Amino acid sequence: MIINAKINTIKSWKIENGWSISPETGNRVILGDRVELGDRVELGDEVTLGDEVILGNRVTLGNGVILGNGVTLGNGVILGDWVTLGDEVILGNGVILGNGVILGNRVTLGDWVILGDGMTSKIINEDFRSIYKEKGDSHIFWKWVTVERKSPNFDGGSILIYNKGDVISETKAEISDQQCGVGLHVLRYGYRPEWLGLCDANHNLIKLNVKVNSEDILFAGLPTMDAKIRVKKLEVLD
Repeated sequence: MIINAKINTIKSWKIENGWSISPETGNRVILGDRVELGDRVELGDEVTLGDEVILGNRVTLGNGVILGNGVTLGNGVILGDWVTLGDEVILGNGVILGNGVILGNRVTLGDWVILGDGMTSKIINEDFRSIYKEKGDSHIFWKWVTVERKSPNFDGGSILIYNKGDVISETKAEISDQQCGVGLHVLRYGYRPEWLGLCDANHNLIKLNVKVNSEDILFAGLPTMDAKIRVKKLEVLD
């Protein structure tokens, strides 16, 4: 059974043990604080919506869907049954997620992305990593640094110095679907940091060519998130 109701209607329903109960069907929904639902949104049975979720018009949520805090869904998104979305996930318009899809925290998917049943962000990252392995044993990326050759520190953490010929590694870095996890961050060859919203366009950062072995690429990308790469070790060529 699907619930088709606006947020004000749902909030007027009887609440029982934290659940809003539909007087017509008996279906149950939990709404977090500051949730916004667009017109013609359909919510499946026992859907849980985290705080500050925004759902665009004509979104369809399957049974048992869980949305983390701060999630934004574009118009026309369709989510299959038992989908789990981590905190701060952003889904573009027209995204289709198959049953059982699991996406990690802060994952961003662009417009018109389609993920099949049972797909996870970890599987997608492995698919991206395998592409680099197929292309060769090592690859050239750009590392943007200050004029003093120091880390720009876009994501916080330790500030490192990237001298020519240095081999720099992060021993605690591990393979995962988290783009901004522990590790060294580089950009695909040809990409500038301002294009990814990492800094202002009028920065004075300089780019260095760095070599990374395929096996040391830990986060290789997700759909629309394949320009900023996380690695375990790199060699400074410039």
